[in-house]
Amino acid sequence: MKRLYVLPLLISTLPLLSSCAPTLSGQRATPLSLPAAAPFQADFTDAGVTWVSDGKAYVARAPALKPMLSPLPVPASAAAWVGSVAWGALPAAGLVITLDGPTEQANVGRAWKLSHTRVYLQDGSAVSYSGGSLGGVNGPPAAVVTGGDGQDYALVGLKLYRSGNPPTLLSNALSATGQNYLYATPLGAASSNVPTLQTPLGLYRLTGSELQRLDSSGQVVSQVAHGPGLLGMVGGQVVTLSREGQLRRFDTGLRELRPYPESGKIGL
Repeated sequence: MKRLYVLPLLISTLPLLSSCAPTLSGQRATPLSLPAAAPFQADFTDAGVTWVSDGKAYVARAPALKPMLSPLPVPASAAAWVGSVAWGALPAAGLVITLDGPTEQANVGRAWKLSHTRVYLQDGSAVSYSGGSLGGVNGPPAAVVTGGDGQDYALVGLKLYRSGNPPTLLSNALSATGQNYLYATPLGAASSNVPTLQTPLGLYRLTGSELQRLDSSGQVVSQVAHGPGLLGMVGGQVVTLSREGQLRRFDTGLRELRPYPESGKIGL
């Protein structure tokens, strides 16, 4: 499929975790009502992939990328890497918590979305991973990302913000045009109507039926058949993730790579 691609809007432009809080044992969790479309969100870094699907949180560490289910007491709404540590947001428990390895957690309130620098609460306010107050956005964010400039960006309804105190409104009608995916760019972040990854070689995107690579002019230069999902870069490889937890690995030319032994199935 060869087509012209209109480049999405570009937006130019840590605190370190974490303190240990009281353990989950004995803590009374309030009920959590997940939205009708339960969260499917992922974060890809050189450390691997961490994600949330239908309230469950997973970690697949590089290089094997073997998915492991995190044993959480209540549903998760988001997952993100802070350095090499995978964190999950548990709104019903009012916590952020590490998803594998030694357990660390912080009482922050009804955590909803996570970036590499901030925990966003359901009202759009933000705190650090140790609970310190930081600048957020105006209203509950649908998506957040830490841009290549180190600043955070968020979609709130039809509005795109750069997080801060006060937040900066960058656009007022992105969701109306379907640009409801955020991804990092070297100068900040960008929005798109499909999951998108920017690399020095160009853009990669998942259309729902194909994984495509586009050049700097927006022309599709290679593609492979691929179902819906999310995508990112892990250790120089393009990695895709389905809602069901299937991970696939590609080189930058979209040649699919063989999985590592015992990878690709979720460990229960």
